[in-house]
Amino acid sequence: MTPPLSKNILEIADLQGISPNFDQIKIIPQETAQKIETLIFSKDKNTFKVLTTNNFSDGLNALLKNLETKGYKYEVFYTSPQGFTYAMSRYTDMETIAEQKRKWEREQKQAAGKWAIAMIQKIFETRENVDPGEFIMELIRLSFQTWASDLHFQPQEDGLIVRIRIDGVLQELLKFTHDDFRKYLQKIKFISGTKMNIDYLPQDGRFSFEATDVDGKQRKVDVRTNFMPWVESESTVLRFLDPSKNISSFEKIWFTERTYTILKRNLEKNTGITIFTGPTGAGKTTTLYTILTYLNDGKRKIITLEDPIEYEVKWIQQSQINYAKGYTYEVGLKAILRHDPDIILIGETRSQETADIAINAALTGHLVFTTLHTNSAIESIPRLSSMGVKPYMLAPSLNLVVAQRLVRKVCPHCSIKRDANYSEQAEIQDALKKISDLDPKLTVPFDGKIPDIVGCDKCNGSGYRWRLAVIETFEITDDIRRMIVDGKIGIDLYAKARENGFLTLKEDGIIKMLQGATTLDELRRVL
Repeated sequence: MTPPLSKNILEIADLQGISPNFDQIKIIPQETAQKIETLIFSKDKNTFKVLTTNNFSDGLNALLKNLETKGYKYEVFYTSPQGFTYAMSRYTDMETIAEQKRKWEREQKQAAGKWAIAMIQKIFETRENVDPGEFIMELIRLSFQTWASDLHFQPQEDGLIVRIRIDGVLQELLKFTHDDFRKYLQKIKFISGTKMNIDYLPQDGRFSFEATDVDGKQRKVDVRTNFMPWVESESTVLRFLDPSKNISSFEKIWFTERTYTILKRNLEKNTGITIFTGPTGAGKTTTLYTILTYLNDGKRKIITLEDPIEYEVKWIQQSQINYAKGYTYEVGLKAILRHDPDIILIGETRSQETADIAINAALTGHLVFTTLHTNSAIESIPRLSSMGVKPYMLAPSLNLVVAQRLVRKVCPHCSIKRDANYSEQAEIQDALKKISDLDPKLTVPFDGKIPDIVGCDKCNGSGYRWRLAVIETFEITDDIRRMIVDGKIGIDLYAKARENGFLTLKEDGIIKMLQGATTLDELRRVL
């Protein structure tokens, strides 16, 4: 802050005690200031403070006249040539500060992983000096650059905590007071296109921003927002929809050769329905988009019904469900069938009506894909039965059921191998025996050692980086179809599936763990 000035003649000692306002200094370019030995070093309300040697009075007078013309007042201070030389050093100081700011902005823009987390802490501490809209957008962008899939603003009794979900696991970042967060909540609502004066009903919104992805490239990131009423404030969740994560090969999401062969066999069919099961966040959407990319050869018409459309795919006709306006899966599916599709994707089967229409579509010359919330692939059969789907309709229409979960991959930079303890060895050997009984070709070598985590800068110290899919495929054979029609959908169905070589999620996970992809602790956590 500039101290008050009591005299109009300033010596070097006086100038050293003044903190200049760099916004005012840059009003006169450095070359011009040097030429006329005049600069503006401060501003008090509507009055500029001008420093000069008065050696170039014509230049000084022109400057003062220009200020008067624009309606400004001024106060002139005089110094010696030596004093002015010292004052000119402030231009260098200004450029140094500007360069530091540019460096900070570059670091902030490119920060990723643990450095993005550290940067979030820094901007949080200085948030009062930043416009609320700029702060919340930086917080959102940097949260994405931590490799998070979600950003949560979660109200508690004593405040609001901010958490990010990285590789399926939440971790706490910050804590706001309820009063402090309200101004940021309004900014999020505004950019999301939701009603800012509504806090008693859930609302969904959407916006996009530019950020640096995991490959260091700038890209557009779509965000889906949801606001839910809470006691003290609104719970707010932002889900990042990053097109770069729309994986286009089955190998990248860890379909083994065996599961890929089963899936590919059913993708080559022209009719029938394939169901993907698993909880929210199990990677079903990624797998389905991978399938659509594989099938999108330009020779077949593909139509999707989604809630929401997470990624846009070229040459595919995608339709967004809108419950508020009466556009449900049932309404959309009936309309789709009038558009002569070859392949149909139904984002989720929630009701008997949706299931019945999908099954009829599969029976009348369409290849259909959908999702269902069950714990395992085989449980989909009794789940559909309990929804009211007729066994004699389900059996001939169903091709394949795929269940999957996402587990964290060990960090390739710091993971180690350790000796398995007694209980771990027993668990692994039991699973390997069952796998070998089903198919001796699937046997994986086990030398008593298993992967373990350490933690490093590359993985934010967690020991894990990215995720892979653990998968079970339940292929519907003729004998399985007969059992469905006969109502044998319990333990008998599981036994028959095992006879046909069915591997459980855990068994697929054990194989991938022994191949060094994940840890036994991670399999236990997820499965």
